[in-house]
Amino acid sequence: MASPPTSRPRPRRSTCVPRNAICSARNGEAVAIRRDLTQAERAFLREVRFAVLGTTNENGSAHLTVMWYDLEGDEIMFNTARGRKKPENLARDPRASLIVADEYRFVRVEGTVRANDDQVVAQADIRKLAFRYYHSDERVQRNVDATWAKQHRITYRMPVRRVYSSGF
Repeated sequence: MASPPTSRPRPRRSTCVPRNAICSARNGEAVAIRRDLTQAERAFLREVRFAVLGTTNENGSAHLTVMWYDLEGDEIMFNTARGRKKPENLARDPRASLIVADEYRFVRVEGTVRANDDQVVAQADIRKLAFRYYHSDERVQRNVDATWAKQHRITYRMPVRRVYSSGF
């Protein structure tokens, strides 16, 4: 037997900008889904904020990590040490999702990462990230000497393949 019709009004359709974006509703607000970052999203990502990186554990559950990142052109760069969960997960499945948020806005990007464990590159990248967040050569050098120079570092670059955002 069919259910009786309801008198509930249809939800309002939201409009996305740019026009080539796919839209979905989120708390009555439009969430744009695109392949490219807008200038406003780029500016937001260039500000010093923490990101949450999502990878997939072997059992299929999500592994989320708060971390440093940098936007380099159309790629997100991040760095970690061998022996942690991120490199293990990304070696098995290089797909990742990264979200950066403030109180009222967010940008989430998805892509497939490329790893570079060349120590000259990876050590230079952790220094670059540290200076972005610390703004102090002295503090960066203390961390290099105390920790990072003793670690096997890995840099990941994730070309942005899909962008979700709200508040822009």
